[in-house]
Amino acid sequence: MDKIKLGIAGLGRLGRKHAENIHYHIPGAELTAACSVVQGELDSIAEEMHPEYITDNYSELLSYPLDGIVIAASSQEHCSMICEAAWAGKKYVYTEKPLGMSLKEIDKIKESVMSNKGMKLQIGYNRRFDSSIRAAKKKTEEGFVGKIIQVHMINRDPAAMADFIIKFSPKSGGLVMDMLTHDYDLARWFVGSEAKSVYGIGDAFVYEGLKKAGDIDNCSLLVEFKNGVIGQFETSRNSAYGYHVEMEIYGSKGNIRVGMIPLRNRVTYMNAEGINFDTAGWFYEYWEPTFLSEIKDFIMCIRNNQEPLIGLEDGYRAVEWAVAATEAVKKKNVVFFR
Repeated sequence: MDKIKLGIAGLGRLGRKHAENIHYHIPGAELTAACSVVQGELDSIAEEMHPEYITDNYSELLSYPLDGIVIAASSQEHCSMICEAAWAGKKYVYTEKPLGMSLKEIDKIKESVMSNKGMKLQIGYNRRFDSSIRAAKKKTEEGFVGKIIQVHMINRDPAAMADFIIKFSPKSGGLVMDMLTHDYDLARWFVGSEAKSVYGIGDAFVYEGLKKAGDIDNCSLLVEFKNGVIGQFETSRNSAYGYHVEMEIYGSKGNIRVGMIPLRNRVTYMNAEGINFDTAGWFYEYWEPTFLSEIKDFIMCIRNNQEPLIGLEDGYRAVEWAVAATEAVKKKNVVFFR
């Protein structure tokens, strides 16, 4: 069976990990081409993984004979890169989230993708590939919690990443766009409904640098879904103890919780001072298996010409929600969806 030839655009923090997964961990795929505007990143990939084509020009990457494109560049570049891939006739494209940074951008992306008949666009909401979350989804579908009443999502980045977060903020779209679209994607997947309204409050409680950038480091959102389910979303950039993600699905017959203690591993340390566990240090460490799984899924979509688990509509709805939620936090009021 021939290997699926992939090209990757963007070799930063997450893009580098995607490249490693393709090159080292997926026998059915080949890292054929790589693109970055940072020469050091290209040099490193060329020396270690030896892709047959290296370029700092995205248009040239799209012209190279490839089966699929992986977009892992900065969020603010996603719109132009997705649209250019669609205009170039590329049929299989994976992009990191968010799909775009505004309603105007996601409308433009939707139009471009739809004009390229048969194009499959996969969005990088990796948490749907987590084995624990998938087990919870299956139990929910089997009726374990009965009628879903509330979903509660917790999402906290470690304080140890403060310097990176402050530098990254201007390119991220802000706290809600960068972090909470993961939570919204999972919530709408579980409850099977779009949001009707959102109310939010938040501020820069800890990082003065984020306040200067017009961003915040903590917020809480209350969401009403069209089917009546209540959503509570809490997020923070300054978790002193490490990375922490948690979710709860509460219903008429019971509840399901996932990720109650953000453990790094299964080791327990016990002595006269007490019982302790190490917590996960950053998001990739916690979710590592899911990043490999989503790229494997993308390759199966190419090989079998099948629809991705998370597609254009999912990415569109997540950004649509994030724009409204960001407005709700800024104005401290209820925003209704169009």
